[in-house]
Amino acid sequence: MNYAKVAVIIPTYNERQNILWLIEQLMAVMPGAKIVIVDDNSPDQTALVIKSKYGKSKTVFLLVGIKKQGRGAAVLRGFNFAYHQLSSQIMVEMDADHSHQPQLLPQMISLVNQQTVVSASRYLPGSSITGWSKLRVVFSHLANWAVKIFLSSPLTDSTNGFRAYPRSAIQVLITTRLLTANYVMLAETTALLTGRGFEYREVVSHFPNRRVGQSNTNLRLAFQSLADLSKIWFRYRLEKSNT
Repeated sequence: MNYAKVAVIIPTYNERQNILWLIEQLMAVMPGAKIVIVDDNSPDQTALVIKSKYGKSKTVFLLVGIKKQGRGAAVLRGFNFAYHQLSSQIMVEMDADHSHQPQLLPQMISLVNQQTVVSASRYLPGSSITGWSKLRVVFSHLANWAVKIFLSSPLTDSTNGFRAYPRSAIQVLITTRLLTANYVMLAETTALLTGRGFEYREVVSHFPNRRVGQSNTNLRLAFQSLADLSKIWFRYRLEKSNT
């Protein structure tokens, strides 16, 4: 398969110990694909590590923000770049911590079509999670339950940010004023795209805990996410009532 029109968007914050390995894996799995790293001005100099090795690369692109704006905002910036500057036809979002397995991408990309978004799931039969505490597993299930209750999500795993989109879906996302900028944006974009007639298809995935570094998820973000879900629910409920 020709991957020249595929762009992989990777938001980073303090991922200098992970990012080079991931880039190498992506190049091996999808030769010719574009890799767009959007770094939120990481204090650990993630951007410098990337520039040092891939500064002259024609397939690796680095966008650096001036402050931490959240995962969703970083992904959206990457989508805009890949859509307008690279003319990408399929765009992927994935994390840099090695929880999202690059080897799954050829399968995911092969299932994308004009009206279909493909998402990896940790909760389909055959999927697995390793290295998580019981508390984190419970929290993940509660988060997915909340998204399903608030937004009637069709997904078994609404909080997994490993997804592949057709260009038509990205056009909707980058031309809509979204309410959220953190992980909850995954739930918002699902609600938005399903409301516009797109379908989601999930694939089995293995989800190991991050190799090195610390998760950027915390209790404050969890409470903020609940507030954001309420805003999204109100917005899309209002839209449905007006149609």
